[in-house]
Amino acid sequence: MKKILAFAALCAMFIGCASTPQEKTVNKMLEMQKEKTAFINGGIIAGFGVGDAATEQMAYDEADLNARADVGREMESYIGALFRNYEEQAGKEVVQHQETVRKNIVSTTLRGATIVKMDMEPVEGGYKVYAVMTVDPSAIKKALEEQLETAEAAEAEKARFRASKGYKDLEAAEANYKNLTK
Repeated sequence: MKKILAFAALCAMFIGCASTPQEKTVNKMLEMQKEKTAFINGGIIAGFGVGDAATEQMAYDEADLNARADVGREMESYIGALFRNYEEQAGKEVVQHQETVRKNIVSTTLRGATIVKMDMEPVEGGYKVYAVMTVDPSAIKKALEEQLETAEAAEAEKARFRASKGYKDLEAAEANYKNLTK
C-alpha cells in the first residue's frame, strides 16, 4: 500500500512539474525577447521573429521575414491611430462606446540585418522557428551616408536644372528686349 501511495505521489509530482507545449512556447518567446532586449540595451538595433510552418525552410523564412519587419519597426515606423469615444444618454441610462483603430506602416531598406540567434522545435504538423536579428551599426552608417550622398546629388541636380532654366529665361528675356528695342 505504501508503495502504491509513494508511486502515486511521485506521478503527481511529475505531472505537476510537466510543462505544456504552450508554456514551452511562451518560455522560448520570452527567452528570445530577452535576447532582443539585451541587444537593444547595448545600443544595437534588433528584432525578433517567429515562424510556424509545415517545413523547416518555410518556418525559417517566416521567422526571418518577421524579424526583419520587427527590425524595420525599430528603425522607421509610421503609426496612425484613431480613437473615438461616444457617450449617449437615454433618460437616466448612459451608454458608452469606445473604438480604437491602429495602423502601423513600415517602409525601410535593411542592409546588414543578420540572424544572430535561432532556435527550432518540431511542433505538431511542422516546425516552429524563433529568430533574433540584429543590424550591424557600420551597415546603418554606410546606408545613411549613401542616402545623404544621393540626397545631395539630387539637390545639386535640381540646382543645375533651375540654373539652366534661369539662363534660358534670361536669354529669352534678353532676346525679347532686343526685339522690342529695335
